[in-house]
Amino acid sequence: MNILILFSHRWRGGRAGGAETYTIQLIQALTARGHSVFLATDKVDQACKIEPGRESKPASGITVDYELPFQTINPLKKRNVYRQIQRIAAERRIDIVHAQHRTAGYFAEWLWRKHRVPYVVTVHDPWHRTPFKKSHGALFRHVIAVSDFLRQLLIRDFRFPPERVRTIRNGVDPTPFARITPADGATLRAQYGIAPGEVVLSQVGRISRAKGQRDLIEALALLPRDLNYRCLIVGEGSQRRRLEQLAIRRGLEGKVLFCGFRPDIPGVFAGTDVMLLPSRGEPFGLAVVEAMLSNVAVIAARAGGVPEIITHGQDGLLFEAGDVPALAAQIQRLVTDAELRRRLAKAGCATAHARFLVSRALDETEAYYREIIAQARADIPPTTP
Repeated sequence: MNILILFSHRWRGGRAGGAETYTIQLIQALTARGHSVFLATDKVDQACKIEPGRESKPASGITVDYELPFQTINPLKKRNVYRQIQRIAAERRIDIVHAQHRTAGYFAEWLWRKHRVPYVVTVHDPWHRTPFKKSHGALFRHVIAVSDFLRQLLIRDFRFPPERVRTIRNGVDPTPFARITPADGATLRAQYGIAPGEVVLSQVGRISRAKGQRDLIEALALLPRDLNYRCLIVGEGSQRRRLEQLAIRRGLEGKVLFCGFRPDIPGVFAGTDVMLLPSRGEPFGLAVVEAMLSNVAVIAARAGGVPEIITHGQDGLLFEAGDVPALAAQIQRLVTDAELRRRLAKAGCATAHARFLVSRALDETEAYYREIIAQARADIPPTTP
């Protein structure tokens, strides 16, 4: 198949969260299976571009084929974007368009109406509820939701007919995590001056209010001061400075380390004993699966799509989102119980391999592509001689 991926947000090569990670893994897996895949995005960060004369790809391994101003508010420029997409679809003989996010979906729907190029839209995050958006159930023809949580939201709040929304849960490529060795974990710990006996907690993701890092710091402030742990907050975002100041006010200097963006997430998890996800509305929880594949015990908020991954007490621990004392209690429980950490980590790894590998997600996505293409061909009336 010839597949055009439309990513209507700024492209940061994996630095901006789960939607980019999803897109990168999708392109890599589809290409490995022999499909021709082309990527069109909004503005591309300079760090993701290939310098003239260099043959190597960006760190993500993905090259952006087309840079289009998806987010422009100028109607004439929007029309020009559509015309460029139309040209790309014709030149590349595109069989299906896979739009990431709602804005890309508008262009894909327009292309379908004008030229009958089939498409599907993946929804990565909950949409804001506005009267205009409530009409989207009648607009988009085929939608992938990355969790049942998102599927039910689209059906309930945005009037999507259930048959138009397919749940295809995210998957993770286990290969980078299988390559990690204990030496990689020791290197990470040495880098941050962590003693061999300290229990390492980590929180990986964009630093924002929605991700719950503030709840995490408040929970750590409730723990006994002599509890033997260190917490790494990995990621970047506008809230970082405020969180650093909060950690200082709570007396957590040295206990909480802000690591910024790190591209070596498997290496981070190699040095981690407990992964934390205090998010109050995680649409899926890709980092949870990555930690589970790394044989790391997980504590996560019971919100969004996370309960579709973790069974409490079996392959991880859950707490009610926003319940800071409950989060503190779960952290103290795992810091002080090495056997429970081991048991949860082992069960979590088995769950991730059984249910959340990228190969399974790709199988389901490929099958959906073929179903959509077949339906589109059936809907197009035959030409009369």
